[in-house]
Amino acid sequence: MRISFLFLALALAGCNINTSHVVPDGESVDGGLSTVNGSIKVGNNASVGGALETVNGGVAVGNSSSVGQISLVNGRVTIGSDSTTGSIEGVNGAVMIGSGSVVGGNAETVNGAIEIEQGAEVEGMVSSVNGRITLQGATVGAIESVSGGIVLEAGSRVLGPLTVERHKGWNKKDTPPLIQIGADSEVTGPLEFERPVRLWIHETATVGEIIGAEANTYSGDAPPDDGG
Repeated sequence: MRISFLFLALALAGCNINTSHVVPDGESVDGGLSTVNGSIKVGNNASVGGALETVNGGVAVGNSSSVGQISLVNGRVTIGSDSTTGSIEGVNGAVMIGSGSVVGGNAETVNGAIEIEQGAEVEGMVSSVNGRITLQGATVGAIESVSGGIVLEAGSRVLGPLTVERHKGWNKKDTPPLIQIGADSEVTGPLEFERPVRLWIHETATVGEIIGAEANTYSGDAPPDDGG
């Protein structure tokens, strides 16, 4: 990630560090928008030609809008329906991507959940270390997690690998995260697990090779309570 260099880059660019930016419905901005201690809001049917960058503040993009890459440290990212963005890079905050929207790259955060709604697409990697990743019938290129868990709801697709890495601070007393592959979902690549997980795969789902875990099969809307 280039987040660690964001504050310096904004300072060198001479941006007003305490300004929030608002792009009204239907308006267009040719370049990018940047701040340090402020939020960025892009309305419906609006566009921003460049990146959206902030350190301490959220980023919200409305419906049917288009923006470039999104980068932030402390704040939530919310993308409305039928919008397009570049990559999304965050540290402390959730990422919510609305139905039918397309992220033309990765969607990454460290401490925050990621939720991707029906019909949305992330062309690259979806990654969170400590937050749950939930696909609500969405399509993504790959998924990577450590301790937050992964839930693929009905009709979700992962076009590459699904990976759960072992955190450096992990110990055997940690509760294994839930990995749920829902009805009619598909993981094309391998499922690779470097730490114990609670893996539940619906009887109608299709997955690649499973490495490092034993799969449990379920039917119905959700797996049984496994005590996790």
